[in-house]
Amino acid sequence: MRSRSALAILLAILLSVPAVGGTTTTAMEDDSEDPCMEKPEQPCENQTVLYLWTNGQSTFWSHFNPVDDNNAANNQYSQQKDSGVISIDERFTMKPALNKKLSMTVDAEIRVVLNITVQGDWTNDNDANTACDQSDCEELNITLWSGATQIFRQHYPGLSQGENTVMFTYRITEEQSLWDKSTANPSIQIEMKLKGNYQQTSIITASGEPAEFTMGMSGDGNSRVELPIDPESWDEAFQEDDPPPAADDGGMLPGFVFMTALATMSLAAVYLPNKDESEDL
Repeated sequence: MRSRSALAILLAILLSVPAVGGTTTTAMEDDSEDPCMEKPEQPCENQTVLYLWTNGQSTFWSHFNPVDDNNAANNQYSQQKDSGVISIDERFTMKPALNKKLSMTVDAEIRVVLNITVQGDWTNDNDANTACDQSDCEELNITLWSGATQIFRQHYPGLSQGENTVMFTYRITEEQSLWDKSTANPSIQIEMKLKGNYQQTSIITASGEPAEFTMGMSGDGNSRVELPIDPESWDEAFQEDDPPPAADDGGMLPGFVFMTALATMSLAAVYLPNKDESEDL
């Protein structure tokens, strides 16, 4: 009889202790772990801007860190030609690849800022005084990709000779809001064709003008893509592929199962007769 009472008391004490499924993270642990510092090239709560980088000529990439030791010392990409066509078609793909799922805020704006210097001719026409014929050249086009999915392609005809700050915005649609880490690695593509017709006609005279395309990178050039990433993207539940069932959806949480088992054991200890009592019956 005493052993049965002791067991009932012990089970009652266990039932009074809260049972919670999963691991617990303390506030101190949260403060000491900054995801932006751990993987600075990845997006996080305080880093939602995609920066563009180059080694100066042949390699192009992007990521969410505002600094990069591998970027060209002069922070720019440049092509020049006295006579003939310069063809620009460069794609700044995120490296390292995106390692998390992102949710973009629907109807919020993507903002693109590019610093570009151009010289020469880039508009197809029939003007004999300009370098481009009817099909030689191409005005600036900017395409943002989420993996193989085109988010937008922007034709930008408003460049002028010399330095330009290209700025435009695009609103995210419902269908474009989810960027999965396995299929949506971001990249931005820059396309343009310019033509120069500079000729040295004598030692002291020349005609026409050369072609030039120069783009300032992130850092001093500060070319970038500002993304409207929804704050829910940083929640662990959003990142999980198969989140656990909510408490109110009929799912059996681990803590609930544990408490149910203890309650059953307690009832058994109180109401089931022990061996001595059974023999007396």
